[in-house]
Amino acid sequence: MAVSCVLITAKGNNESLPDKNLIPIAGKPSLQYVIEAAVNAKNIGKVFVSTEDDRIRELSEKFECTIIDRPVELAQPDSNHGDVIKHGVFEIEKNVGCLDNVTVLLGNTIMTSSALIDMSIEILNKKKDIDSVMSVWLAQDDHPYRALRIGEGGYLEAYSDVQSGTSRQFYPKVYYYDQGVWTFRKECVFKGEGPNPWWWMGKNSFPIIRNWVTGRDFHTQLDLDFSEYWEQSGQQDEILNADEIKQILQG
Repeated sequence: MAVSCVLITAKGNNESLPDKNLIPIAGKPSLQYVIEAAVNAKNIGKVFVSTEDDRIRELSEKFECTIIDRPVELAQPDSNHGDVIKHGVFEIEKNVGCLDNVTVLLGNTIMTSSALIDMSIEILNKKKDIDSVMSVWLAQDDHPYRALRIGEGGYLEAYSDVQSGTSRQFYPKVYYYDQGVWTFRKECVFKGEGPNPWWWMGKNSFPIIRNWVTGRDFHTQLDLDFSEYWEQSGQQDEILNADEIKQILQG
């Protein structure tokens, strides 16, 4: 049986939203949601937390997570997340000896469930021709065709030269990582062949397509307010390619 572990990345001293991994949401620290999802996933062996923060360490150890001491150079605002992940995978492998798959989770979102983690691992184990599984949004409203930038004169202009209509339903479908799961075969993080900027995900990454705005992480008070609403109203994932995934898992 493949050995799968979770790596939660959660540093302190955040700039976009201070202490965003520890902010209380609906009565408990935000990081606790993702830790509980990880430790309760049936396909996971051990759960690791990469951090340099003593408060995050203390909370994680309450749930018997193994701490990866993040080097100072990987705990900066401009640190590359991929480098943090690569360091974490290296440390996990040293700890467990034999490692096949890794699921990376973010510490600043509550919209990650044990079921989503397990689904990603089951897909990876079933589809031998893929390198990874990534949860994504179908995001026609935020399509690149609609993107603008501010030009040298201070005026808005089209971001690209593509000429398109205004009906987003006729655009080519576009997807964005939704801050949910990154599950990949261990060797992918050392090859660096994934789709930019997610270079640790390998060449062939299979999507779990969740409906917007599932998976939202925190960078503003609005994100926190929405997350609290999500939790208190009992919202659930809507998987848009659920039928395809069911066929894979039953095949």
